[in-house]
Amino acid sequence: MEITLSPKRVSRVLLGIIATLLVLHIAQLVTYYVIDDPGEFDFIELLDFDYEANLPSLYSMIAILLCSGMLFLIAAARNRTQQSYHLHWKLLAWIFLYLAFDEGAAIHEEIGDIIDLFFTASGFLYFPWVIPYSVLVVILGLFYFRFLLHLPRPTMIRFIVAGSIFLAGAVGLEMVGAREADINGTTTITYSVLYTVEELCEMIGIVIFLQALLEYYASEFGDLKVNFPQQRG
Repeated sequence: MEITLSPKRVSRVLLGIIATLLVLHIAQLVTYYVIDDPGEFDFIELLDFDYEANLPSLYSMIAILLCSGMLFLIAAARNRTQQSYHLHWKLLAWIFLYLAFDEGAAIHEEIGDIIDLFFTASGFLYFPWVIPYSVLVVILGLFYFRFLLHLPRPTMIRFIVAGSIFLAGAVGLEMVGAREADINGTTTITYSVLYTVEELCEMIGIVIFLQALLEYYASEFGDLKVNFPQQRG
């Protein structure tokens, strides 16, 4: 059986999953703030956007892995046809593979703990991992500037939109949430709203990016098809 991966259909499926996770997340937040002893409910950690190794983080890891896989496919296709910038695509694929691993293993938090040994983080830098990651974002932005200009205009615009939304959450709202956590702790409604919107920005940014990758692949190399072997009776 052969299935053609439709970019819009894939996006709708992922957005449906995000919507479901959001409803569950909001439900557990209501439970957290209404029930006097929320620690008695194990499902809170399973569904909360702010926890690691749970359903939302598993979804995010898989979505980022899909982006990495598409980037590897594009890099391989451009290499076969001897087109330029295939190494840029491959490097981007490895970066997203690392981001997926980071999402699952929370490497950035370990890096933040190491940085915290050298100075007391506070305010917007209360989560100090944003310091090295922000520096890397600037470096990669400069490195990939000409690469972006080389892309077809629709792809370039989608990449910029996806990256802007993702970084607005992963760095911008993360820093605003860090300040709130530093001043009032991580059990306030304000902090909960901030990290909810932050994670939504990251998830939606990845969906836009994946759709852009699928559409780029289809326009450059043809529809992406997945073959499933049929069982013989």
